[in-house]
Amino acid sequence: MPLVLLLILLSALPDAMVVPVLRDLLVERYGATAEQSQAFLAINLLGAGLAVPLVRRLRGRFPAWSIAAAGAMADGWLLALMWLPIGFPATLVLRCIEGVADVLTFAALFQLLGSSRVSGLAWRMGTGATALIAGLGVGAIVGGMAARASGQGATVTFGLGAGACVITSILAMVAARRLEARETPVSVEAAAPAADRMPLWPMLLMAAADRATGAALTAVFASFLARNMGYDPAERGRLVGLPLLLMALGAAPAGWLADRLGPLRTRTLASMGYAACFAVVAWAGSSTVVLSGVLLVLGLAAAPLLPASLSLTVRCGRASAGLAAFRAAGDGGYFAGIVTVVAVGAWMGGDRLVTQQWLMTGFAAVHAAVTVVAWRRLRLGVSCG
Repeated sequence: MPLVLLLILLSALPDAMVVPVLRDLLVERYGATAEQSQAFLAINLLGAGLAVPLVRRLRGRFPAWSIAAAGAMADGWLLALMWLPIGFPATLVLRCIEGVADVLTFAALFQLLGSSRVSGLAWRMGTGATALIAGLGVGAIVGGMAARASGQGATVTFGLGAGACVITSILAMVAARRLEARETPVSVEAAAPAADRMPLWPMLLMAAADRATGAALTAVFASFLARNMGYDPAERGRLVGLPLLLMALGAAPAGWLADRLGPLRTRTLASMGYAACFAVVAWAGSSTVVLSGVLLVLGLAAAPLLPASLSLTVRCGRASAGLAAFRAAGDGGYFAGIVTVVAVGAWMGGDRLVTQQWLMTGFAAVHAAVTVVAWRRLRLGVSCG
């Protein structure tokens, strides 16, 4: 299992490397507008959606390690091509295809983690979530530092991302026998008859809601702290990073807890606490002590969300294709969250304190509503809690 966690961490590094230097990559390099540069992030979602049927076809013919190795290698080559001065339109096309490779790798690696013989499915998903979030955090830090330190500017992030993907692919191929030996003899997809399977759509709703609130936390909350509360950059960094750090550190223990209480019960209780804190956080900004306390609880409540949801997705009987759909739904939720923030801000004035407060409250209400809908649909037929 440690090898799979390493592969997940390495494969996640490129995803966040470009975010801190997006302006340098596209606006200054190709003269793209700020809105066009956002399309670089959004078009990846199209590729993620296209990957779902592809995963379903490939998983029945090839072992998970080979899909992960091929997806990571393709991702590396695509990032290397984006490093070349090929123009903005061609970069967007490659970015779309890269979304397919990214989801293939994600689904295959988490399928390997889910089918491991190590006991505790939610705990395994929690350790994978920790590795994933750690990879994103390290990638963002490395991307910014490398762009500042290198003589190539921001384009170095494409090269570093390509290198991380190629290393992921090579490690998967070198350890192929070990990875294949750790898979259960009977695939998770065959573990339950189709008539007894849980529906997948509640997990997709939960993934979208989680990522949408994550988008609001980064897009609205940082602006809220800067423009309305007067926090300096160092304070903003600590306050925004606190729940993310707790989410990463708490994912594995939260998965362990979900194995004992049941993933659905754990997910539902955590979601309601998360939604409540999310609604309160924008109204508590005038006091650093109170705000820090709310963010502490928010991070702890967020920790079980990903491992419990991934566990339910694997147990629904559509492990590989379900994981790909889960990833695509999450990406779609993130994009919908950003679009909502921009649209409401343009309509009501995004810099106004009351607008930001009600935006956060609205996202919290949607998250709570999704939790109730998913719980009501799954509670009667979920044998796993």
